[in-house]
Amino acid sequence: MLIIGHRGARGEAPENTLSGFNYLKSLGVLALELDIHVSKDQQLVVIHDDSLERTTTGIGLVKEHCAADLADLNACSYFKDWPFQDGVPLLQEVLALVSDFSHLQLEVKVKDAQDYVIVGRELAKLWPQFSHRMVTTSFNTAYLAYMQQHYPQIQRGLLVESDFIGDIIATAQQLDCQLIAPHHSLLNKILVDTAHQQKLHVSTWTVNDPQRMQELAAMGLDSLITDYPSLALKTL
Repeated sequence: MLIIGHRGARGEAPENTLSGFNYLKSLGVLALELDIHVSKDQQLVVIHDDSLERTTTGIGLVKEHCAADLADLNACSYFKDWPFQDGVPLLQEVLALVSDFSHLQLEVKVKDAQDYVIVGRELAKLWPQFSHRMVTTSFNTAYLAYMQQHYPQIQRGLLVESDFIGDIIATAQQLDCQLIAPHHSLLNKILVDTAHQQKLHVSTWTVNDPQRMQELAAMGLDSLITDYPSLALKTL
């Protein structure tokens, strides 16, 4: 089972930062999950929230700021004693840093249809270099449907919340996804086996308990997203 660093190594380093991704790399974990928003000047930037206050020294919405201004913020200050002061990075900066990684899950957080156009256009530029390692994921089925229609060559993954009601596999198939990532509370051996029969990669999030890591590994899961990759390495 592949260990994937959640937003880098969210429990061990500042999330979605270049130094955090470098930390993940130093552990020897070469699989990454990160989050994408669109800046005011239509650049793809790597940050989880649509607002800046929780993880940076900035104020307001990400989409109200140009990428250069986001880069000037400190996105590490909330993480006690961290020695670096990274800003909000561009996606292309992150991908340059992790160009040797084997698996990249790019969670797209945008909700507006006009942003789908920007994300699709920019991911299509990056796709040739990362085609066998990169998947764009989202809870937003409208975004996934847009990508299915306009950029079918780009692999897609369906993220599913713990309160999801419906058929996960059927929904993924309707969107022609190659990956599903349900919350780990939804997983069982039957679901994993059925997904594999349909040639779907099965991932899950966010697993930080050693016993649960072992239970999921026993189900035959393909990959596991965790805030604590060091713990996962020791456990698995």
